[in-house]
Amino acid sequence: MWYDISNGEGGIIVSDQQVYAALEIADHEIRLLVGEFHNTRLNILKVEKVSCSGITGVEITDQNSVVGSLIKAVNNASANLGARIERVLLLIPSAGLQRFTRRIQVQVSERITLTDVQAAIKEALKTELPDHLELINLIVTKFIVNGITSRRMPLNEPCTSMGVDIDLLCADRQLAYSYAEAAEKAGLEILDVSIDSFAMAKEASLLEKSIEQFTILIRAERQTTTLTLFAKGKLVSSEILMSGSDALIGEISDKVDLPLEISERLLHFNCRLDMETYPSTPIYLWSSDGKTHTLTEKELADIIQPPLMDWLEQIKKCCDPILQAGPAQIVLSGEAAEIFGLDTMIKKTVGCECELYVPETFGVRNSSLAAVVGMFYVLKDQQLYRKNYRSGVNMEQFTNMIANKSKEPSSDDTLTRKLKGILFETKAK
Repeated sequence: MWYDISNGEGGIIVSDQQVYAALEIADHEIRLLVGEFHNTRLNILKVEKVSCSGITGVEITDQNSVVGSLIKAVNNASANLGARIERVLLLIPSAGLQRFTRRIQVQVSERITLTDVQAAIKEALKTELPDHLELINLIVTKFIVNGITSRRMPLNEPCTSMGVDIDLLCADRQLAYSYAEAAEKAGLEILDVSIDSFAMAKEASLLEKSIEQFTILIRAERQTTTLTLFAKGKLVSSEILMSGSDALIGEISDKVDLPLEISERLLHFNCRLDMETYPSTPIYLWSSDGKTHTLTEKELADIIQPPLMDWLEQIKKCCDPILQAGPAQIVLSGEAAEIFGLDTMIKKTVGCECELYVPETFGVRNSSLAAVVGMFYVLKDQQLYRKNYRSGVNMEQFTNMIANKSKEPSSDDTLTRKLKGILFETKAK
């Protein structure tokens, strides 16, 4: 059980300075963010990405490789930050996602208190779940007080009884435990976990977007494409396709005999998917076996066309039943989402609006980091009920680093002192 409702007692450290680390073990890399909330605003302190080859789809197939990449990411970020990262907020893939809904009725003495809300959450935690599932996110979706429904917590509201609607988001237990085990073997304590699609929803306000029409989140990555449906302010379901930009990268590599790293760069920086006609202008030049080779934009487009159409058709097949039920919009994110024109191609293929989402937070304006950023907001919501989080970094080291930085003279200060010295010397003469 991931949840532990408490009042912040028992040696729990509560500090005004909140520094946390969010971690995603993606299908080809480790993504680690360190950030702090300052006056309710999230400031990103460090971004770290490390390649990882131990994931196949969403399953960890080489734990040692994953653990090694995790250690490298943590060491790099810690050295740059000047404080050791000790605890993380961990994202769990949406594989096997199931949602259970409970309505809890709580008797209130006079006015609603936080204790009454916590009592409803504790009751929801008693829900019996299938053995193969693990509770990941517990979401209070609405309150019913005196016949009035609200999404806001009705603290201090006079009543005798309060209804609380709660969603329990569960994921495959074995998969969730394998991700947690890898993080722990890398020397990290897990502060909290979240389904990746729900964290993305918190960052991009997808729950609010879905109140009036269906919202489909598409997280396009290298090996996987995760499609998640949001409706009426709730996360409804999720499906993972075992296909992504790897098929396009692999096709480029095979057809023109180039390394995967170069093929990846060609796809992300030299490919325009939404063109009707492509120029025969060379975009890449290289030599091999004493011969010079060129690749034009048209040749590149022709190479990736078959796997691209297959990928888009799979996405359309998943979206069709939703579009038949009512109007919908698509929000696109993930590393592959930033391939130029992919959002336009999805819009044409599926037949509904498609918006590329890029976080607006300074330092993480990259679609691949959207879900990791959302993990900070998942934590912030949970603090209303739990208030038992410790900092993600060693705060003694972090405080000392800040203090030492403040003592160091800046280049401006040094220059100012030199100028003052020259002026005083001139005046004395």
